[in-house]
Amino acid sequence: MPPPPEQSAANCSTPTYASDQLVCADPALLALDHRMVRLLAAASSSVPASLLHWFEPQAVWFRRRSRCAFSDRHAACLRAAYRERIEILSALAGRAASQWRPAALPVVCNTAPWGNGPVRLHSSHEGPLNIEDNRGTVLVVASSLQPRDDWTPFLRIVMENEGIRLEPLEGSAVRCRFLHDQPPGEVAPPGHPPQ
Repeated sequence: MPPPPEQSAANCSTPTYASDQLVCADPALLALDHRMVRLLAAASSSVPASLLHWFEPQAVWFRRRSRCAFSDRHAACLRAAYRERIEILSALAGRAASQWRPAALPVVCNTAPWGNGPVRLHSSHEGPLNIEDNRGTVLVVASSLQPRDDWTPFLRIVMENEGIRLEPLEGSAVRCRFLHDQPPGEVAPPGHPPQ
């Protein structure tokens, strides 16, 4: 029996995966799938994924999303998977620009794939984290969602005393240190209210 065809979204005409069957039967999950597809088209034209570090390719995300079928909380796992993907794609499409770029916080990240020079972190307490270089090129977009419902974000953000730690699903973590010339309280790290 040949492997199922590669997909990037649910196929409701001939659902092969158990997760597709659940998504296609659940109007709320199907709406999330449709929203993700629209955002995927908008995001791919605004920021080439090849410029990003730690961006999970859509086909890889879809295969991982399909493994939610092995969870006891199948629907909750799918909702978390879609929420993370929609948050990342919304940021890349520029749809959440007013939420995810309220201010820039200068940081230096050690052993980062983009180098060790200063970069700018954009964050709000409810949206994704974004790191740009000094020319405004997006280097990283990370979801503010924390692991739950048997779903782990592709890139996790962990708050530390003097900065953040970025933990990709695969590979080594990178620590970013806040530079001290930034007035406190201007940027709220993900999951934390402004000071």
